Amino acid sequence: MAAAPPSGSEPQIRCWRCKEPGPVAFFCASCEAVQSLPSDSNYSDLFGFEGRPEIDEKQLQTRYYELSRRLHPDRFQTGSPQEQRASLQATALLNAAFKTLKDVESRGRWWLERSGESLGRNNNQVPAGLAAHVFEIQEKIAELAESSGDARDALAAELRQVGTELSERQNEERTTMENLLRNWPGDEQAAAAARAELKSLLSELSYLRTLARDVRGALED
Repeated sequence: MAAAPPSGSEPQIRCWRCKEPGPVAFFCASCEAVQSLPSDSNYSDLFGFEGRPEIDEKQLQTRYYELSRRLHPDRFQTGSPQEQRASLQATALLNAAFKTLKDVESRGRWWLERSGESLGRNNNQVPAGLAAHVFEIQEKIAELAESSGDARDALAAELRQVGTELSERQNEERTTMENLLRNWPGDEQAAAAARAELKSLLSELSYLRTLARDVRGALED
């Protein structure tokens, strides 16, 4: 099913209790009944970020705890079966939304998919900008497996440094992604370029994480 676009007219739902139409939110704007929301609801909207990819971490955390208390199924134990189901569904959606939005990579992937795109099946291929670096690291890993004594100690020290550098590069890429999402353009042409950059960052981060795991595995053997 195609992802909903991140912009456009505000979607609405009809309250199961009072039948009044209203915005997609955890509680009805008219009677405050807890709502059963679509699973593809805009996570950013649910937390009050107006359907955009940048977030305020403190606001996200505060809003999450507030909604968690209000939606908790224990509060609806004496309610109707429909109200109890709505509470359970809303709580599950809230947790999924919070988990996605609090991490910049999962938020970037989510935003890309809401924009109608995805990383695709080629995401496991080595990004062009990393190819030479990957080849060098893989050579060192292979050499470590065949070495012993002082030579192995020296290679292990090199790979530990490589692991540190990979971690630093991941942090840099995540900061770049955070800035990209924070300053997401409204113009469609600029947004298309931003989506291409976002895809590239997500792909590189995925491969850097794989490479770092390979380095840790080699050092543990």
